[in-house]
Amino acid sequence: MKQKRRWLYTVLILLNIPLGLATRWAPQYFSPLVQEYGGDVFSATCIFFGIRFLYPLKPLLRIALISYIVCICIELQQLYQAAWIVKLRHTFPFGIILGFGFKWSDCVCYAVGVVIALPIAWLCEQLFRNKATGVQP
Repeated sequence: MKQKRRWLYTVLILLNIPLGLATRWAPQYFSPLVQEYGGDVFSATCIFFGIRFLYPLKPLLRIALISYIVCICIELQQLYQAAWIVKLRHTFPFGIILGFGFKWSDCVCYAVGVVIALPIAWLCEQLFRNKATGVQP
């Protein structure tokens, strides 16, 4: 069960990353709302799926809380503006991972991303569990 969940979350992460990057690198294909906030929402969902990959048996609500805390910590570190980290943020992939400046709106986007990832994770796990046991949803 643990390995199957890890495969599931690997696939979800691999689907999530290009969507998040596309909001930054090809914004013309998205609505203005997604252009502005989509990258942060997809970042939060990716962090959620990544933490679930690491802890496949922990309760989903705990994973959601941990994910949101990680996102907030990443956002808070953007308040630190030492020259070395500012220079690091202007390199790939650290600019994407660390971000550039603190914004309160990002904290809201992270909450939205976690709230989106939670039912996706629950639904996928239910489908995999039902498939493994032969139960029809």
